Amino acid sequence: MPWVMKTIVGCAWALISILGAAGACSSGDANGTSSVGASGTGATGATAGKASGTSGGSSTPGGSPGASGGAPGAAGSIGVSGGTSSSSAGTVGVAGTSSGTAGTSAMSGGGETSSGGLSGGGSSGASNSGGSSAGGKTGTGGSANSGGLGGSINDLGTITGSPVIAQLLALTKNCTTANQIPNSHTYKLDDGSTTSICSLKGGTGNAGGAIFYTADMDIDCDGITTAHCPGTGADMDCCYQDQTSFHGPNSMSNKDGTSLASENTPYVVVPQDVKFPGLDQNNGGNIVAVIYNNQLEFGVFGDQGPSTIIGEASVRTANGLGIPASPATGGVGGGVTYIVFVGTGSQPSDMENISQIQSLGASLTEALLSNNH
Repeated sequence: MPWVMKTIVGCAWALISILGAAGACSSGDANGTSSVGASGTGATGATAGKASGTSGGSSTPGGSPGASGGAPGAAGSIGVSGGTSSSSAGTVGVAGTSSGTAGTSAMSGGGETSSGGLSGGGSSGASNSGGSSAGGKTGTGGSANSGGLGGSINDLGTITGSPVIAQLLALTKNCTTANQIPNSHTYKLDDGSTTSICSLKGGTGNAGGAIFYTADMDIDCDGITTAHCPGTGADMDCCYQDQTSFHGPNSMSNKDGTSLASENTPYVVVPQDVKFPGLDQNNGGNIVAVIYNNQLEFGVFGDQGPSTIIGEASVRTANGLGIPASPATGGVGGGVTYIVFVGTGSQPSDMENISQIQSLGASLTEALLSNNH
């Protein structure tokens, strides 16, 4: 056959093959799967190809090509069918939307200082004590990062603007013979006035109860030596001791476990002769709420003092309340309220863990207010 004729015939068969193959092509519309009629004499091509994207983005490949039917004819018209979208790669599914709502604040807080906890990768669970939320970031729970007590909290953990402060001050306004602890006596303060120690009721085993007193604040620099303790020159503590009565056994900042560090831990000194059920004079660690100038800070019972002196706290406690913290010239002459929580559950597992102190302090405060409303 002449080469010209061969070429013409060859091109004709190539065209027929292309038109027949058109039945295998698929074109997805907005609804999904599309079908293409196969070539043939007036008949629809073989079953259209079908592919659907699964929700993870997996898909089956495009459908099988339509068989060519009969003698070559015009290409079948493109038919559109509804259904799932088709393409050789399939529709990419959305992989697990991460909604996640903020955790509901609980009664007590602590932990990291975000309110309620930010959730990620799913719904956040309700905050528990300490404000932790499932699937999210640990937060303090409660409004304005104040551990559920209202108001706001600064970087040192001091709460301001909380209605709880006025409630606590009202509870501790009067210390009389009716509510003095059995072995209480009179303590003389720096401003010449005197004070005694009284109690607030708790539940079973005195849990949720407390003892309290209003006094001055002298700076106790005792404990591990740090940059400002015992201090130097005019700020040097004349009576510095390199140990405290108690320490935090699990603290990362106090690996030797011998004493607290006044500059790092908000601790309060309680006279060693104070005896009351639930006050641990052997191990310390009772949570203490300290109020000054309408500010609330939580600390721990970290050191014992002589029976004639009351109203001492660490450098860290003073800093939190804006009280001058020099061990030689700092402190304040009066107006500081100390509420020492007693009974079961009033001690953190690590008295140097600030998050534990704040979280437990918030829950104990609410229990105290509930027991004495």
